[in-house]
Amino acid sequence: ERSRDGLVGQVLDDRYEVVGKLARGGMATVYLAHDLRLSREVAIKIMNEGLGDSDEFARRFDAEARAAAHLSHQNVVSVFDQGSDRGRPYIVMEYVEGRTLRQVIAKEAPMAPEKALSYIEPVVKALAAAHDVGLVHCDVKPENVMVSDRGVVKVADFGLAKAVTGQTVTATQGLLIGTVSYIPPELVTSGRATSRSDVYSAGVVLFEL
Repeated sequence: ERSRDGLVGQVLDDRYEVVGKLARGGMATVYLAHDLRLSREVAIKIMNEGLGDSDEFARRFDAEARAAAHLSHQNVVSVFDQGSDRGRPYIVMEYVEGRTLRQVIAKEAPMAPEKALSYIEPVVKALAAAHDVGLVHCDVKPENVMVSDRGVVKVADFGLAKAVTGQTVTATQGLLIGTVSYIPPELVTSGRATSRSDVYSAGVVLFEL
């Protein structure tokens, strides 16, 4: 797969050397890259080609990356930088070496309440920090929660263009995209997300745990 991916081996902005693909979703693909300037590993999310209204998606990608970059919390995957490669916007993020909460659930759930709370509490803290600065995640699900090899729980995709797989729903005017299983009823009926929407989704994740 690496050999067929045109980005692998390239250097973006003379700084980020793309090493390999980590994950692909409906709107974006995430790559592992090496920051040549600071000599560290980073994750780069780049918007997929062929999206319907690419200008609208690019504007969202840019605006939401700026918002997420202001969110600094130990349980949030940090946003370092943003740029554009041949017209496709990308976001440079902290690379969390570990596994997703989905992988933890597949292996360990159902788990004892105390253990489930140890995973969900950092998620709730991250959401609270976001809500305090007016950010709503809109796509809380186990795939967007990373558990590092040291056991630190971090929420990814805060306010970013979502890398969506499987069943998705688009709310009014196509402004919100999320995974069906975790979408609160009011988002489907009104198309509006509030902080309560994230609480609902986190509750579904806790149930899965």
